[in-house]
Amino acid sequence: MKRCLWLWVSSLRSLTLLRLGIASKLALLSLCATVLTFVSCQRPFKCDTAGAPCADALMAYAEQYPEAEPTDLYKLVFQDLYGPGHLITDSVSCAQYIEKEVAAMAPSALFPLFEYTLCDSNFVRVNLQLVKDGRISVRELTRAVLCSAEGMPTPDSKFVQSHSAAFKAAYDPHYRIVRRDIFENEFLPLIKK
Repeated sequence: MKRCLWLWVSSLRSLTLLRLGIASKLALLSLCATVLTFVSCQRPFKCDTAGAPCADALMAYAEQYPEAEPTDLYKLVFQDLYGPGHLITDSVSCAQYIEKEVAAMAPSALFPLFEYTLCDSNFVRVNLQLVKDGRISVRELTRAVLCSAEGMPTPDSKFVQSHSAAFKAAYDPHYRIVRRDIFENEFLPLIKK
């Protein structure tokens, strides 16, 4: 079964060369969700984003990011299922990587300060611009990422995807994945100030 998923992920990479319409992207995202849920078997995929039907949430995502490719849609669902666990080795390297990325990034308004993952909204993408602006410290974000990774399954690296080149060029994403409850209790009040 994992071999089949690996072949599917490999073919997904070649699909990113195609320019797909929103309907095609949504169909691929639904397939991604089904396959990930089937393989992970960690919990049922409820497909509900902050009370909105999943189809509405997927449509909103596809409309917000028209340059998103199948790989980017896959990544969004993957992050909701697995969180940040596949990126974490230890607190020192986590903090150093955040510092390095923040130092190298240019200020950008192309990517939101935060966004919930689809479809269960278990995690939030926290934009590193919040660290660059001094609203969240590297230490606070590192702790939140490490806490968010605790107890999460670590997926096989064959299934981990980066954003597509088109997505990176269009939106310049720089973020870390944080568990929803941590984000809403610790970071959201800082953002709303």
